[in-house]
Amino acid sequence: MELLKSLPDECVDLVVSSPPYNLGKEYEGKKALEIYLEEQTSVLRECNRILKSTGSLFWQVGAFSDRGMLIPLDIRFFPILESFGLIPRNRIIWARQHGLHAQKKFSCRHETILWFTKSDEYTFNLNAIRVPQKYQNKKHYRGSRKGELSCNPDGKNPGDIWLFRNVKHNHEEQTIHPCQFPEDLIARIILATTNKGEIVFDPFIGSGTVAIVARDYERNFIGSEIDPKYYQVALRRLSGEPDQNGCFPNLKTLRDYVEKTGQSIEKYRFDVQIGSRASERSKAKIFPEEYHLQEMEERLLYEEAAFAANLREEEPPVDPKVNGNGKKTILPNQIGEQIKLNLWS
Repeated sequence: MELLKSLPDECVDLVVSSPPYNLGKEYEGKKALEIYLEEQTSVLRECNRILKSTGSLFWQVGAFSDRGMLIPLDIRFFPILESFGLIPRNRIIWARQHGLHAQKKFSCRHETILWFTKSDEYTFNLNAIRVPQKYQNKKHYRGSRKGELSCNPDGKNPGDIWLFRNVKHNHEEQTIHPCQFPEDLIARIILATTNKGEIVFDPFIGSGTVAIVARDYERNFIGSEIDPKYYQVALRRLSGEPDQNGCFPNLKTLRDYVEKTGQSIEKYRFDVQIGSRASERSKAKIFPEEYHLQEMEERLLYEEAAFAANLREEEPPVDPKVNGNGKKTILPNQIGEQIKLNLWS
């Protein structure tokens, strides 16, 4: 709040953040929900003040849980943002295949990103964020455009369901911070709603992901972080250099450094390293969002088919990744069922 109140009116082009969720994690105190929302309202009021009339605000939130009750926080934030005159543009679902398992309700498998703008005159660079078409070679089959592509060859709108992999163990961006944005998720937001040289603001900047991405795509950035250890992680990520002990804040920063300098990766470590040596990027399995979207679609189709088979007392289909290692394991008497599932999906 001290930083926010020091900034002039309409000075930033984009506000993007993931505020503390009031879930009792180690970096936040658990408070009554209404007190939490009052504090967030004060922050958002100032964010709205410093946002340019052409600017956007992205607020990523999860859910408040208390004694089995679950309140999606976007429901509570929506009227707060509208009360400032901000205009809702999208409610983006950030889905993931894994998460906390529930026993007395459905397991939560998504968080929400609210996108609001200050006015109807706002930046949206669709061409900067297009993804491959589902049917890339589909063509018109009649009329004056017969034989021409029926879709944009540069790709399609990514839509409002995103599946960037959560930053956790085995993710090269992981730092000591328990809750990070994936850099690609922030890149989509920044590229879509700002232009080079404009200013991005994150009031809860944590380990510095928004700053890293803004810098990498030639935007300026402002942010605040009250925890000294996360602040230091952000500075180390921005510097891209090893500390006095030859250590980096995460594996990505280390890999970037050795690729730039040509030095041996074995000379260095990173903060959350478990193995005896860091692995080169060439040996890493880093998949794009499209891969994870396809993985989730296949999994959901399988779960629906298995549920339907159980309802009808039929032989359930076999999960093609039953071992969890990506290798198809199909017994001879199950081949027919697997073929039927593949055809159906």
